[in-house]
Amino acid sequence: MGKKEIVLVVVLIVVSLVVGVLLGRVRDVSDKEDISIPSSSYEDRGGSEAQYPVGQVPAAQDATALIQRILKERPNDAKAFAQVGDIYFDQHKFNDAIEHYKKAIALEPQDVDSYNDLGLSYHYTGRSDEGLKYVEEGIQKNPNYQRAWLTKGFILAIKGNIPEARNAWEKAYKIDPNSDVGKSSASFLAQYQVSPK
Repeated sequence: MGKKEIVLVVVLIVVSLVVGVLLGRVRDVSDKEDISIPSSSYEDRGGSEAQYPVGQVPAAQDATALIQRILKERPNDAKAFAQVGDIYFDQHKFNDAIEHYKKAIALEPQDVDSYNDLGLSYHYTGRSDEGLKYVEEGIQKNPNYQRAWLTKGFILAIKGNIPEARNAWEKAYKIDPNSDVGKSSASFLAQYQVSPK
């Protein structure tokens, strides 16, 4: 492995946490119910509770109360388990996230968001091959789910497989070049060119 490849791998590792969190947090908000927690630390939205903004980590005490409330109110709801997985993901408690995304998938096998986020959670626990398996299952369920292709490329790039990563990013880009995911794919494609051998 030459200097250029080593630098590329180091850059990918540094970028992985930032991009991975963004990938996991882009879950389709229209597919979720609003998550509320009792706290004065969040902007009041007109009720006795404030909304938990997607991608913003609540305090541990608030998160525990929120998780307990969600699961108590909706114990057999796939979306509830996905929301709890998201909370754990945001807190970087990836093993807990894995457990809840698996439950979401068991209740709703077509939930490609949870397959994607389960794959990322496995990746962040050092089990990238297992993560790729779930991302690919999500792609099989919905080949037009753009974010799964972006995630697949991301994990493959971290593993050092830039040519296959580029193939995944190209597929993500072609689905919708003007979306945020399409733009991220274009950025990765521009950044990670395959050098001739």
